[in-house]
Amino acid sequence: SGNYNGDLIWIWKNFEIFKNHNLIDAIRNESFFGNRTPLLYILNLYLNPFLYDIDTYRFSIFIFSLLGPYSFYLCIKEKYKNVDIKIILLLSLIILLSPFYRTSAYWGMEIQYGIISALLGFYFIFKTKNIENISYSNLFFAILFSSATVYFDLKLVIVPLYVYLKI
Repeated sequence: SGNYNGDLIWIWKNFEIFKNHNLIDAIRNESFFGNRTPLLYILNLYLNPFLYDIDTYRFSIFIFSLLGPYSFYLCIKEKYKNVDIKIILLLSLIILLSPFYRTSAYWGMEIQYGIISALLGFYFIFKTKNIENISYSNLFFAILFSSATVYFDLKLVIVPLYVYLKI
Protein backbone atom coordinates (compact mmCIF):
# COMPACT_ATOMS: atom_id res chain seq x y z
CA SER A 1 0.00 0.00 0.00
CA GLY A 2 2.92 2.33 0.52
CA ASN A 3 5.46 3.57 -1.97
CA TYR A 4 5.04 6.37 -4.45
CA ASN A 5 3.56 3.89 -6.93
CA GLY A 6 1.09 2.41 -4.43
CA ASP A 7 -2.01 3.88 -2.79
CA LEU A 8 -0.23 7.16 -2.15
CA ILE A 9 -0.39 8.14 -5.81
CA TRP A 10 -4.18 7.91 -6.06
CA ILE A 11 -4.60 9.57 -2.66
CA TRP A 12 -2.52 12.48 -3.94
CA LYS A 13 -4.51 12.59 -7.21
CA ASN A 14 -7.69 12.87 -5.13
CA PHE A 15 -6.14 15.77 -3.20
CA GLU A 16 -5.32 17.46 -6.49
CA ILE A 17 -8.96 17.11 -7.55
CA PHE A 18 -10.13 18.72 -4.30
CA LYS A 19 -7.56 21.50 -4.54
CA ASN A 20 -8.48 22.37 -8.14
CA HIS A 21 -12.29 22.12 -7.97
CA ASN A 22 -15.02 23.30 -5.67
CA LEU A 23 -16.31 20.81 -3.13
CA ILE A 24 -19.35 19.51 -5.02
CA ASP A 25 -17.51 19.22 -8.34
CA ALA A 26 -14.61 17.43 -6.64
CA ILE A 27 -16.93 14.84 -5.07
CA ARG A 28 -18.71 14.29 -8.39
CA ASN A 29 -15.50 14.24 -10.43
CA GLU A 30 -15.14 11.08 -12.52
CA SER A 31 -11.44 10.88 -11.68
CA PHE A 32 -12.12 10.79 -7.92
CA PHE A 33 -11.13 7.28 -6.86
CA GLY A 34 -11.12 5.54 -3.54
CA ASN A 35 -12.92 3.21 -1.20
CA ARG A 36 -13.46 5.83 1.51
CA THR A 37 -15.72 8.80 1.89
CA PRO A 38 -14.36 12.24 0.91
CA LEU A 39 -14.35 13.44 4.55
CA LEU A 40 -10.61 13.01 4.94
CA TYR A 41 -9.91 15.00 1.77
CA ILE A 42 -12.23 17.78 2.90
CA LEU A 43 -10.69 17.97 6.38
CA ASN A 44 -7.17 17.97 4.99
CA LEU A 45 -8.04 20.62 2.44
CA TYR A 46 -9.26 23.01 5.12
CA LEU A 47 -7.15 22.03 8.15
CA ASN A 48 -3.80 20.75 6.84
CA PRO A 49 -1.46 23.61 5.89
CA PHE A 50 1.09 21.11 4.51
CA LEU A 51 -0.92 20.00 1.51
CA TYR A 52 1.17 21.77 -1.13
CA ASP A 53 3.34 18.79 -2.08
CA ILE A 54 3.29 15.05 -1.51
CA ASP A 55 6.29 14.84 0.84
CA THR A 56 5.10 17.57 3.20
CA TYR A 57 1.70 15.89 3.24
CA ARG A 58 3.35 12.58 4.18
CA PHE A 59 5.32 14.32 6.93
CA SER A 60 2.17 15.96 8.33
CA ILE A 61 0.39 12.59 8.47
CA PHE A 62 3.44 11.05 10.14
CA ILE A 63 3.32 13.75 12.84
CA PHE A 64 -0.47 13.35 13.15
CA SER A 65 0.06 9.60 13.61
CA LEU A 66 1.91 10.28 16.84
CA LEU A 67 -1.51 11.01 18.34
CA GLY A 68 -2.23 7.27 18.10
CA PRO A 69 0.01 6.17 20.99
CA TYR A 70 -1.10 9.19 23.03
CA SER A 71 -4.78 8.37 22.44
CA PHE A 72 -4.07 4.74 23.35
CA TYR A 73 -2.34 5.97 26.53
CA LEU A 74 -5.43 8.00 27.46
CA CYS A 75 -7.68 4.98 26.88
CA ILE A 76 -5.58 2.65 29.03
CA LYS A 77 -5.20 5.27 31.76
CA GLU A 78 -8.96 5.87 31.85
CA LYS A 79 -9.93 2.19 31.74
CA TYR A 80 -7.35 0.91 34.25
CA LYS A 81 -6.90 3.60 36.88
CA ASN A 82 -4.96 1.42 39.35
CA VAL A 83 -2.15 0.43 36.98
CA ASP A 84 1.26 2.05 37.35
CA ILE A 85 1.83 4.98 34.96
CA LYS A 86 5.08 3.45 33.66
CA ILE A 87 3.28 0.27 32.62
CA ILE A 88 0.54 2.31 30.95
CA LEU A 89 3.15 4.31 29.04
CA LEU A 90 4.90 1.12 27.93
CA LEU A 91 1.62 -0.48 26.84
CA SER A 92 0.57 2.61 24.91
CA LEU A 93 3.76 2.48 22.85
CA ILE A 94 2.99 -1.07 21.72
CA ILE A 95 0.99 0.37 18.82
CA LEU A 96 4.30 1.51 17.35
CA LEU A 97 5.41 -2.13 17.06
CA SER A 98 2.72 -2.76 14.46
CA PRO A 99 4.26 -2.74 10.97
CA PHE A 100 0.84 -1.80 9.57
CA TYR A 101 0.60 1.30 11.77
CA ARG A 102 4.19 2.38 11.12
CA THR A 103 3.94 1.87 7.35
CA SER A 104 0.63 3.70 7.17
CA ALA A 105 2.12 6.58 9.16
CA TYR A 106 5.23 6.76 6.99
CA TRP A 107 3.38 6.68 3.67
CA GLY A 108 0.51 8.97 4.73
CA MET A 109 -2.25 6.40 4.35
CA GLU A 110 -5.85 7.17 5.25
CA ILE A 111 -6.31 4.53 7.95
CA GLN A 112 -4.51 6.69 10.53
CA TYR A 113 -7.54 8.95 10.82
CA GLY A 114 -9.83 6.02 11.51
CA ILE A 115 -7.56 4.48 14.13
CA ILE A 116 -7.07 7.72 16.03
CA SER A 117 -10.76 8.59 15.81
CA ALA A 118 -11.66 5.12 17.12
CA LEU A 119 -9.26 5.48 20.05
CA LEU A 120 -10.71 8.88 20.93
CA GLY A 121 -14.23 7.43 20.73
CA PHE A 122 -13.19 4.66 23.13
CA TYR A 123 -11.57 7.19 25.45
CA PHE A 124 -14.72 9.26 25.81
CA ILE A 125 -16.93 6.20 26.25
CA PHE A 126 -14.55 4.93 28.96
CA LYS A 127 -14.97 8.27 30.75
CA THR A 128 -18.70 7.58 30.88
CA LYS A 129 -18.93 5.11 33.75
CA ASN A 130 -22.65 4.70 34.18
CA ILE A 131 -25.74 6.14 32.58
CA GLU A 132 -26.97 7.80 35.81
CA ASN A 133 -23.98 10.16 36.11
CA ILE A 134 -23.44 10.73 32.42
CA SER A 135 -21.55 13.75 31.19
CA TYR A 136 -23.21 15.02 28.04
CA SER A 137 -19.93 16.39 26.70
CA ASN A 138 -18.27 12.96 27.04
CA LEU A 139 -21.30 11.36 25.42
CA PHE A 140 -21.23 13.88 22.57
CA PHE A 141 -17.52 13.35 21.87
CA ALA A 142 -17.85 9.56 22.11
CA ILE A 143 -20.62 9.64 19.50
CA LEU A 144 -18.78 12.19 17.34
CA PHE A 145 -15.46 10.34 17.21
CA SER A 146 -16.97 6.87 16.88
CA SER A 147 -19.22 8.05 14.04
CA ALA A 148 -16.33 9.82 12.32
CA THR A 149 -14.44 6.53 12.44
CA VAL A 150 -16.83 5.06 9.89
CA TYR A 151 -16.43 8.06 7.60
CA PHE A 152 -12.68 7.65 7.70
CA ASP A 153 -12.70 3.88 7.15
CA LEU A 154 -15.79 1.71 6.67
CA LYS A 155 -14.18 -1.44 8.04
CA LEU A 156 -14.09 0.18 11.50
CA VAL A 157 -17.90 0.08 11.74
CA ILE A 158 -17.59 -2.04 14.89
CA VAL A 159 -16.47 1.05 16.86
CA PRO A 160 -19.76 3.02 16.67
CA LEU A 161 -21.65 -0.24 17.16
CA TYR A 162 -19.75 -0.81 20.42
CA VAL A 163 -20.41 2.78 21.53
CA TYR A 164 -24.10 2.44 20.67
CA LEU A 165 -24.45 -0.79 22.64
CA LYS A 166 -22.51 0.67 25.56
CA ILE A 167 -24.84 3.67 25.69
